[in-house]
Amino acid sequence: MDIGFSEILFIMLLALILFGPRKLPEIARQMGKFMAEFRRASTDFQSQIHEEIRKIELEEDTTKALAPAGEVLNKAESSISTTLSRLTDRLKNFPQDHDYDA
Repeated sequence: MDIGFSEILFIMLLALILFGPRKLPEIARQMGKFMAEFRRASTDFQSQIHEEIRKIELEEDTTKALAPAGEVLNKAESSISTTLSRLTDRLKNFPQDHDYDA
């Protein structure tokens, strides 16, 4: 929204005619307070949006960084499971007729 000098002058003249010279300073102060509050709320909202975006990006980066570690753990788990299965099979097939009371 681009307002030129002539538009501002017209708005000021119209406000002066509508509200009079006594009420115009009070109305200007109220408008200034409103604009300041609006800017503050807008800035807070933008900050919250940027913070949420940063959190989402951080979660995505963490997930990407941990993916290789998860693959290594899955391979290690598979290897350990295979080794335990082989050991269990060997223990089951181990001869039971040894005399240990010697």
